[in-house]
Amino acid sequence: MFYVKIWYVPGLEELVAGGKDIFEAALKFYFDEKYSVEYSVFTGVERYIPPDRRQVNAKDFILDPPVELNKKKPQVNIFLIERDLFLPGFNYVFAVTNPALARIIISLFRLSRDYNLVNYVGEYKVKERLFKELMHELGHFIGLEHCDNLLCVMSFSKTLKDLDNKVPYPCETCLERISSILNRIRSMDP
Repeated sequence: MFYVKIWYVPGLEELVAGGKDIFEAALKFYFDEKYSVEYSVFTGVERYIPPDRRQVNAKDFILDPPVELNKKKPQVNIFLIERDLFLPGFNYVFAVTNPALARIIISLFRLSRDYNLVNYVGEYKVKERLFKELMHELGHFIGLEHCDNLLCVMSFSKTLKDLDNKVPYPCETCLERISSILNRIRSMDP
């Protein structure tokens, strides 16, 4: 059994409640039926915002999240935040995954806005983008790298337009890689 804990900040309750089908679809794609999901609210994102920026430092967050993690059962912790994210060397990122620590952080800041970051987009567009980011980050979690096929969900999205232009599933090459990785993982499962 694979355990997934989805952590979200106050203010995202409606999105999480209405988006459980998104999480279930992505998790089922990678882990079949062998997973369970818990949802929890968390706070403390502000401590990861450097004084010279208005964005969350994703690297610092991933290395030391503001919650007590359950170390007794194997799980991936997925954090959803509303603030914009950055990594050193990048102006912004949509999400970051650390497979070794089994942690993913996804920002809804850009996913919920238009290309100019001025207006909010509709709920369907937010869910579509969130699903693509979740599929992409879970791909990294199991060991996939970025794909050169710009339509593949595993391609690197530098902009929202890049994200919107790609499909929500892996290309044939990445599907073969996923199958190989998951078969290897399953063969080690007692």
